Amino acid sequence: MIRLIALDLDGTLLDSDKNFPAEFPAWVKAHPDINVCLASGRQLYTLMEQFKEIADRLWYIAENGAVIAHAGEIIKVDAMKTEDVMEILDEFPGDEICEPLVCGLNSAYVRHIGGHAKDESTKYYARIEYNDDLRSCAAKDKVLKIAIFVENFEAEKVYDSLPERKKGLTALLSGFSWIDIANSSVEKGSALKTVREYLGVSREETAAFGDYLNDMTLLAEAGESYAMANAHPDLKRSARHVTRFTNDENGVMDVLSQL
Repeated sequence: MIRLIALDLDGTLLDSDKNFPAEFPAWVKAHPDINVCLASGRQLYTLMEQFKEIADRLWYIAENGAVIAHAGEIIKVDAMKTEDVMEILDEFPGDEICEPLVCGLNSAYVRHIGGHAKDESTKYYARIEYNDDLRSCAAKDKVLKIAIFVENFEAEKVYDSLPERKKGLTALLSGFSWIDIANSSVEKGSALKTVREYLGVSREETAAFGDYLNDMTLLAEAGESYAMANAHPDLKRSARHVTRFTNDENGVMDVLSQL
């Protein structure tokens, strides 16, 4: 029996227009015995706002695992060291190719002159502060990750050219346009394990859905792992199941209706 379901959002539960299936809130309400966890690189406040109809019913793994929350309570925060944040901002000061976003517990911070990164950030961050001095922003908040927006959908190309991170930090390819740099301890899989243990749910009683490489550890932590039909080929190879339909065809709801 499945007692916990973890869902990635972009490319998984959400369609290409960033909308969730209309029947999803009703399904959650109809299954109070199943804990539903949203596992996303998105900001916690964005998740709570987007799913406000069922906000208190959901568990949240936000910022790719740096924050875990439920029913208005922050369960865990994995913040970066200030010196690590400053070194990354020195490495990515912002240019026509790569633009950094400082993702804090209280807000996300992006430069006024951040170009497309500024525009894209509004899709993922409900709380944003525009400030050209990102270093001062980082100093006043708990920084969860640095998100690097890469122009022209070339995140994988830039990612492959990056130098090895210092001990304790990891760079993660989280989309066609995004690279996330955070503590090595931050990952969706370890966050899901924390939620499982908090609830007393076994791995075999857990299902997880994802579409991209940053979902690899999430799926590894679930006995029933589902890669979307539109997922990255490497994720499909690692998952126990592949959904019949894509995220634009309500692939998640197709599986949930079978449970």
